[in-house]
Amino acid sequence: MFKQRRLLLIDSSDSARTILYQEILKQMPGLDIIACGTAREARTAVQQFEFEIITTGITLPDMDGYSLIDHIRKSAKNRDTAIFVISGDPENRILGDDMDDSRAVTAYFDKAEGHQSLVNFILNFLGKDSELPVKIVYVDNGATSTAITNAIMDKNDIQFRHFNDAGNALEYLKQDITRNNSCTVDVLITDSMLSSATNGYELIQTVRNELKLDYLALPALLMTIAPADDEKTDFTGIFGAGTNDFITKPVDESDLLQRIETLVNIKRQNEALNP
Repeated sequence: MFKQRRLLLIDSSDSARTILYQEILKQMPGLDIIACGTAREARTAVQQFEFEIITTGITLPDMDGYSLIDHIRKSAKNRDTAIFVISGDPENRILGDDMDDSRAVTAYFDKAEGHQSLVNFILNFLGKDSELPVKIVYVDNGATSTAITNAIMDKNDIQFRHFNDAGNALEYLKQDITRNNSCTVDVLITDSMLSSATNGYELIQTVRNELKLDYLALPALLMTIAPADDEKTDFTGIFGAGTNDFITKPVDESDLLQRIETLVNIKRQNEALNP
């Protein structure tokens, strides 16, 4: 369903790059892995490709790792990519005055734990099974929009449960949490206007406040109608309700799939970092 998955390994050690490359490729043969020994090589790769994960050491032959990260965060394709810093001193997280460490670095890994632990960490973050099913809860009572959205998800082999009203969707989510001790749904998609007592905005608020599922535990996509020429999009209302993202109807297939992919990655990355 989704585009080619890519991993960028940046390490000045030829042997370390080779070991990581071989071990990860053995576990995930469908993963496109690019290995670089210098910041110059990495900067070229970052400009050409979008990556799911980038790993880098702090010391590189032509640039320090944090300066490279600053460059990556300013790139169009990888400003939001997960970046792991591999360091012998993972507690030393001091960056330049103009960089926010929490924004720049996704996670630190102590190289003393060994390459196999790093391989497992990366695989866990990615999800070893690259074909792991996507699970969606979709709430919409509009006949036309439901038919279009259902057809798109069916065509792309996305597992989903469709509900006409918010009440049944909430009950399903509650049962899922009770049965699995966590939310196994990847994304909640809801129309903003539902004929039931609870509309899409209120559904998302209930998920956030009553079910205690935040932006990472259950990303939410709100479907809205495009505003008239003399109207403005209600960003305050949309994001104030707890929505991760929104999309206007009628939905475009590629646009919907791209947004689902982004939200699924948010969910999966959160699970990998907080097992």
